[in-house]
Amino acid sequence: MGLLHDARPAARALSRGLGGSQARRGRGHRARLAARAGELTGLDAPACLDAWARVHHALPRVLRDRALLHQDRAAPTRRSTLRAPDGRPLVPLHAVTVSEDDLLSLRRVRRAIRAGARAMPSLVVTRRPDGSADVHGIASPGDYRGTVDRTVAVLSLTPDGDTDVLAEALAPRTATPRTDLSDEQYAAYRRFADRLAAAATTGGSGGDRALFRSRY
Repeated sequence: MGLLHDARPAARALSRGLGGSQARRGRGHRARLAARAGELTGLDAPACLDAWARVHHALPRVLRDRALLHQDRAAPTRRSTLRAPDGRPLVPLHAVTVSEDDLLSLRRVRRAIRAGARAMPSLVVTRRPDGSADVHGIASPGDYRGTVDRTVAVLSLTPDGDTDVLAEALAPRTATPRTDLSDEQYAAYRRFADRLAAAATTGGSGGDRALFRSRY
């Protein structure tokens, strides 16, 4: 079991990923790109697409809502029932159980995407007779590299004492939907947020990480 945050960029990224958004490009398009990358690595594309779909459906409904695709500027603490010891609303966390086999499949997808991006670059240079050059983009497995890298990094966060503390704090309650963290729980929340920020901005800059972390 791991913990996932409710920050909109990562949720949108997963919804737009190789197996999560049939409306955007269609399963056939994704399968073709996965198959092209799979030809280089022996990837079982249909099995990996199924694994990605299972991971997507393991997320809580609030993170699978396609409305997230259109909420770029939505405050991550809006309607949050999670509170710091001083009463401030916090970015919600959700306990999610992901199969180790499915996570292994996503790591294979990551390997195939990287190999496909090297073999089939998304930028093509055409030389003109006069020596000038035109650069244009084409569909490539590399289009998904950032999404896959960040998603696998977040899902691969190793549970530790902090996640145990937070999972207990987030256990469903019938008395009230609001969860007020103790000082100990809030310290665990902040340490987990540091780890999460590093994973969710894999491949990004230090500025990206600082901006992500500032939400917490």
